Amino acid sequence: MDTPIVVSTRVLNEEHRAILEGVNISLVECDFISVSPIDFQISELNEFLLFTSQNAVRSVLKHKDIAVLKSKLSFCVGVKTKELLEKSGWKVVAWADYAKELAPILIKSFSTNSISFFNGNLRSEVLPNAFNGVNVKFNEFQVYQTDLTPIALSQKPHGICFYSPSGVDSYLKENKITDEVCFCIGDTTAEALKNNTNKIILAKQPTIEKTLQACVTYYK
Repeated sequence: MDTPIVVSTRVLNEEHRAILEGVNISLVECDFISVSPIDFQISELNEFLLFTSQNAVRSVLKHKDIAVLKSKLSFCVGVKTKELLEKSGWKVVAWADYAKELAPILIKSFSTNSISFFNGNLRSEVLPNAFNGVNVKFNEFQVYQTDLTPIALSQKPHGICFYSPSGVDSYLKENKITDEVCFCIGDTTAEALKNNTNKIILAKQPTIEKTLQACVTYYK
């Protein structure tokens, strides 16, 4: 059998690449999305801060009023977002792997509090809809921009690692999925593929590391 070609829809760092060492695959790495911080003004800062990605945290860290921002307690989605917040000096009082899991926690314990939500241009409606449903006071700040950067692949891969719904959208603009195995970081990414394939393997936890580990397990 030919060596399987596996596409990573983002360029990996050395730590991530090391996870794939010793596995008989030919790795192709391409950035199918680009992320850039956006300058933003804070009109009103609420009691708690909410972050749903590391990209939002990185952008907020550049703000001139970072000392004031760090004085607030925070909520977040994702263990990697939590780690970055804590490393940067925030106290995280509630978190979950997915927005749909965090929403009921916040509604149960913090519905009388106010929240400032820092996000990107492609954020999902899960948390805003949950807050609006029970009249939680919140405001939003768009702090980063995600752009699709589609690339037409010259070779058909055997496997594809996807890390976001926007990565799926970008990939499908220039490529088709037929019988490739798709390794997905989480539920929302897998959902973006549902009309294209059922050959989906979900990471055990929504991190890049666990997505790559799923690939390793499959091809070992």
